[in-house]
Amino acid sequence: MRKFVKVNETVITPLEPRRADILGDECLVDVRFVESRSEISGWLYEYEVVGEVGKVERFLNRLRDIEQKRG
Repeated sequence: MRKFVKVNETVITPLEPRRADILGDECLVDVRFVESRSEISGWLYEYEVVGEVGKVERFLNRLRDIEQKRG
């Protein structure tokens, strides 16, 4: 039986919680909303992402791609 290493990553991004949850489902990771705060440029959201190493990396890469396309 194979055991997979799970990692926790904290991410701060302007991506809305609904979209972050959909992206987490697509990448097969758990996304937990931690907090939101208003900045001059808009809202920032903090998430905790838990999953296997490669899947968390894929989530982070997809998140960065979405951020670049939006801004």
